[in-house]
Amino acid sequence: MPKERIGIMGGSFNPIHARHIEMAVCAKREFDLERIIFLPTGNPPHKRAGLEDAEDRYEMTRLAVYGMPGFTASRMEIDREGIIYTVDTLGRMQKQMPDTAIDYIIGEDTLVDLPNWRKADKVFTMCRFLVCCRSSDEIRNHPSVAQLEARGATFAFLTLPPSKISSTAIRAKLEKGEEVPELPPQVEEYIRLMGLYGCKAVPGAAKFYARLRQTLSDKRLVHSLLVAHTARKLARIHGVNENRAALAGLLHDCAKCLPLADMQRIARDSRLLLDKETLQSGNLLHGPAGAVVAEKEYGVTDPIILSSIRCHTTGKVGMLPLDMIVFLSDKIEPSRRSYPALEEVRRLAQEDLGAAMLHSLQSTLEYVRSQNTEPHPLTQQVADWLQRIV
Repeated sequence: MPKERIGIMGGSFNPIHARHIEMAVCAKREFDLERIIFLPTGNPPHKRAGLEDAEDRYEMTRLAVYGMPGFTASRMEIDREGIIYTVDTLGRMQKQMPDTAIDYIIGEDTLVDLPNWRKADKVFTMCRFLVCCRSSDEIRNHPSVAQLEARGATFAFLTLPPSKISSTAIRAKLEKGEEVPELPPQVEEYIRLMGLYGCKAVPGAAKFYARLRQTLSDKRLVHSLLVAHTARKLARIHGVNENRAALAGLLHDCAKCLPLADMQRIARDSRLLLDKETLQSGNLLHGPAGAVVAEKEYGVTDPIILSSIRCHTTGKVGMLPLDMIVFLSDKIEPSRRSYPALEEVRRLAQEDLGAAMLHSLQSTLEYVRSQNTEPHPLTQQVADWLQRIV
C-alpha cells in the first residue's frame, strides 16, 4: 500500500505571510500531498532578535491556515523544551506516523543553509525537500544542489515564480504603522490587537481574545478578527477611533455561540425590552445579549462600543458611526460568501456609511420578501430612517 505523502512547513513564522501559504498550496497541488503540517519553531538554535513569543507565532499560524482543506498547525516544536532540531522533529514524526512519507517544503535560503543543519546527512534520509525559489528561477542549478545530492539529499522544485515577500520587510511595515497586504487579514489584526512587531497594543484586547478563544468556535473567532480588521479600516476612513472600532468588531459576536436558552436568560435577567421575534432567534438575540455579556463578563464600559454590539444584528434608528461600521463590517468582511449586494456595499462603505447601510438593508428586505416571508419590523424602520437622511 502506497505511503501517505505529507508536507511539512517548518519555520519561525515571524509572522506567517502570504508566500508561506502560496508555497504550501503549490506543494500540495503539484506533488499530490494529502496534507500540510505547519510547524512553528519553539526555541530555535540561533534565536534572533525580534522573534515573537512562540505562543503568538503558533496562534498566528493557526489562524492563517484555519479552514484551508488539509492544512493544520502543530504545537510539536513549541511544546518541547530545550533547543529544537529538525532531525529530532522528523524522528518523532516517523515514530508517530510510520506509514507516511515526508516532504519538507523550504525556500532557497534554507536550501543553501542545509549543510549547517544538525545531523544533516541523517535528515537527508528522512525526507525529500520541495524547494521554492525566492530571488531566481536558477536555484536548481546552484552548486549547493549537486553537493547536497551527492550526500544523499533529494530535491524537487515548485513552479511558483520568484517573490520578494519576506517576514523582515513585513515587520518593518508593521513597525511603521503601514498596511500589510502580504498578511492574511486575520493575522494582521491579531498582530495589531496584541501589539506585536512594534505595534501599540489595544488596551484590553489580549484579555478579551483569550476569553473569546475559549468561548467561540474557531470559525466564529476568525470571523470576529476579520470584522475587527474591516472595522479598523472603515474607522480610519471615516474619522472614528480605530481601537474602539477594532474592539467592537472583536467582541460583536461574544454571545454568538451561546445556546438560545442562555441568551434568553440573559435578556430576561437584564430586563431587555425586546420583541418576540428577536427573543426567539439566536441570529437576532446574540446582539443585545452580547452587549450584556461584553459589559458584565468582559468588563467593557464604553457605551459606544456596547451600542454597536447591541444593534449589529438589526440596526436601529439613529445609529452612530461606530454602530454602522460594526454592522457593515459584519456583512462585508473578507471571508463573507458572495451575495448580490456585497461588492456594492463594500464600495459604498468606503465612501458613505449611511448609503452603504441603506443599500445593505434594502437588499436584505428584497431577499426576505422574495422568500415570501416578512422582514423584521426594525429592519424596515431603519431603512426608512436612512432613506430620509442619506
